[in-house]
Amino acid sequence: MNEQRQQAYLNLIERLLNCPSEEEAEILEANQDLVDAEFLGMLEAVAENFSPQGV
Repeated sequence: MNEQRQQAYLNLIERLLNCPSEEEAEILEANQDLVDAEFLGMLEAVAENFSPQGV
């Protein structure tokens, strides 16, 4: 994964975290080119940072 794509994934995740719930589907639809297996891996890594250690 190149650095530019990784940053795009992080930007998308940030937008999803900060948007109102009703806008999530619209944001994902507008960024379908970024929703792939690598995005899911990045999403998992970010989620692990939010979870308490040892859980």
